[in-house]
Amino acid sequence: MLGVLASLLTPVAASAAEDVVRGSTNYGQAVAVLDDTTVLWRPSYTAGLRRKGPIDVIAYGAGNKRATFAGSTYGKRVPSFTLVQKAAQTRWAAEPVEHDTAGLVGSERIRIGRPGATRVVRARILANCRQPESQAQSAQSQQRSPLRCAPADVARFGGVAQVLARTTVDGESRATTVQIDSNGLSYRQLLRVARGLVPVSN
Repeated sequence: MLGVLASLLTPVAASAAEDVVRGSTNYGQAVAVLDDTTVLWRPSYTAGLRRKGPIDVIAYGAGNKRATFAGSTYGKRVPSFTLVQKAAQTRWAAEPVEHDTAGLVGSERIRIGRPGATRVVRARILANCRQPESQAQSAQSQQRSPLRCAPADVARFGGVAQVLARTTVDGESRATTVQIDSNGLSYRQLLRVARGLVPVSN
């Protein structure tokens, strides 16, 4: 199984007739594997980390059953980050692992896109600062108060940035669900990775 999928993701069952599972050497190839309406986002800032292996691409289904996925990893162990994304109107072809230890650090308005064509979106930053707990304990703690972490916890325990990235292609609005899982990056570095996202489309 492809590298990103093996380490961070839970594969979702797919219909055999429509399956695409492929490793691409660049984002242009990866977006071509998906379809004409999908926009992928390439990190222009990587905290000096090189991409490890191919960009893993999965797509299957059609209409309201369409599922897409693209994933890539930068760096090895610590520091490192993994970028996973899908067309916003589709399901995940491979779902990112949910972190039951994640707590909200903050929500920031960031400007992303190519120079001259940027758009302001909101990035949610989380850190894996909480102790693992049972589902019952987790439900009780969520009822009591919001789960919060500090900016320093992103570097200490690992962080997550979640962005609904938006751009316009040929006059049409396109949205992509993006998640960045980091290990050993600071809050500012993780936020800078998110700010440096650049759209790639057919």
